Amino acid sequence: MTTHPRDTMPMTAVTAIVLILSAASSSACASIGRNWSGSPQLAPPINGTATIPGSWDQIAALQLRSSLVVTLKSGRRLVGAFKALEPAGLALTDSAGTEFTVARSDVARIMGRAAQDQITNGALIGAGIGLGAAMAILKIVGSGDGYVLPSAKWGAPLLLSSVGGIVGALVDRGHNGERLLYVAP
Repeated sequence: MTTHPRDTMPMTAVTAIVLILSAASSSACASIGRNWSGSPQLAPPINGTATIPGSWDQIAALQLRSSLVVTLKSGRRLVGAFKALEPAGLALTDSAGTEFTVARSDVARIMGRAAQDQITNGALIGAGIGLGAAMAILKIVGSGDGYVLPSAKWGAPLLLSSVGGIVGALVDRGHNGERLLYVAP
């Protein structure tokens, strides 16, 4: 039994689209330090070192005014900008400019917060992936008999880049950009 090449084209097109979207989303996510896994991930190391329980090395290496979220052993969360690491505690400045110190023995965990991340970069990455997928689809579909509807030539890129932009913005919005800097032993 023989099959006409046109009979196998839809499966080839679908397979190509899946591979293109998978590669594009994986490389885009990897380039910005994200993953699609639902499992918890270790925080990315700072200066090539992993977070060691009880070690204050990553805190001492912070730049002044780095945004931190400090979780106390009581469960209370404090947000402030890094001022200094003193022998007795951690000096922070809150959003009102008030300086305060947290005793080292009271700290359970410290998370570093990235600068406010705009959702535009996620939207742009998603739109680019959608546009690339649309171009690949048009190329594959047009390679069979060479004819693609004129409306599809502008409609597919517009639709897929719009959908990709929305999905990218939603994924970027869900990303909080925190990394573990200290955990109590």
